[in-house]
Amino acid sequence: MQSSEARRQEDTNSGLKPRVISALVMTPVAVAAVWFGSPYFELLIFLFSIGMMWEWTRMCVPGHVTSISVVAAFALGVAMMVLAAGEYPLVGLAVVVSATTAALRPGKNRLLAAFGIIYISLAALAAQWLRIMHGDGLLMIMWLFFLVWATDTGAYAFGKAIGGPKLAPRFSPKKTWAGLVGGMVCAMLIGGLITYFSSNTIPVSIILASALLALVAQIGDLGESALKRHFKVKDSSNLIPGHGGLLDRADGMLSVFPVAFVIVYFLGLSLR
Repeated sequence: MQSSEARRQEDTNSGLKPRVISALVMTPVAVAAVWFGSPYFELLIFLFSIGMMWEWTRMCVPGHVTSISVVAAFALGVAMMVLAAGEYPLVGLAVVVSATTAALRPGKNRLLAAFGIIYISLAALAAQWLRIMHGDGLLMIMWLFFLVWATDTGAYAFGKAIGGPKLAPRFSPKKTWAGLVGGMVCAMLIGGLITYFSSNTIPVSIILASALLALVAQIGDLGESALKRHFKVKDSSNLIPGHGGLLDRADGMLSVFPVAFVIVYFLGLSLR
């Protein structure tokens, strides 16, 4: 009879292959879209966003997922086109119409569904502006991608090595305060390295912004964990073999992009 340890190892090995294949397919596609910019980056953001809206709505109001997802996809497409045209007021109108459609559907979680549509739409539009409409968009978006990855990696490594008090055991029992600090340290290192190699300087503003965005990324991660725990699901979906859902992979990005937009657009943060 097979031992429990052997069964766990077999499950790990069986799940590793699709996970690796998915990463090998998705990573070069994402990197190419980021590198070449418009229209490839907008298309990538649009497809990811409508997938995440579908996952969010499926958890909140499963009986109306199709109708809400169709309206949300159409509204996001319109919002992205008018943003590219510089018609900023119409961007907000498209998002409001989409969220209102979800809020008017029956169900006790309809307002949560509407919030998700706004949340994901704002992240998509912020990412579009940062990459396509900012004068240093490629460097800016690469900084944010590497920052979130460094935060996740640092949080995992420091948390596993140090342990200690839990950060939010009710929502994510594995996260620790040591992991949070480790993630922020790694994000600050990334910010410092990017600005050093791009301008031979390490502005204090970038270090502080990197630390803040690392904290925001962790909050986004915890928020998505809380959402899944509320609906008693392990993954937001099975859209990515071996990885779960799109929300599971992009939770940190969703929270970071809008905050980064505010810092860059309103406070004038620059990487060089």
